[in-house]
Amino acid sequence: MADALPLHVILLRAIGPATHKLMGMEQWRDAAAAAGFAAPETLVNTGNMIAGFAGTTAAAEAAMGQVLRGFGLGENVVPIVRTPDLLRRLVAANPVPEAAAERPSQTAVYFFAAPRPDLGWLHGYKGPERVHVVENHLVVDFLQDAAKSARLIRLIERHCGTGTARNWTSLKRIAARATARQAGH
Repeated sequence: MADALPLHVILLRAIGPATHKLMGMEQWRDAAAAAGFAAPETLVNTGNMIAGFAGTTAAAEAAMGQVLRGFGLGENVVPIVRTPDLLRRLVAANPVPEAAAERPSQTAVYFFAAPRPDLGWLHGYKGPERVHVVENHLVVDFLQDAAKSARLIRLIERHCGTGTARNWTSLKRIAARATARQAGH
């Protein structure tokens, strides 16, 4: 049974219209299945997959990296793998409940490739955005359109390294689908 394997959530960094010319979602699912990912399912927007995989999250990241290189995608397209349990904990932690309820598209969770990104710089950060750390992930209430927070986004990239973000609505949908898959639905 496909879901008897440990379930992994794969979040791609730097995926978008330019990369679609090299890799469509159906192609990605097919290549993932050929690489040993069981019942790969893409969802929400591009760059999100749930699939079974026999190895650890690190092994799943390495295997998915090879899948992506097979499409000729650049080194900037990076798979960041998490467990469904971690996504559920992030949703449950919800350090910005008002923003998550009223401005979910302006509330983002940052996932980093490094297991322990440098988050010490946040102690001195004075910006309008509200930033919280939950299990080495940043939850940011942008309070406005995230595009108006270029300074914070540059600081996150500079200090935390390679990462990707999902808005609160997407995070909840991905976590809910991963939970349903674990339950056999």
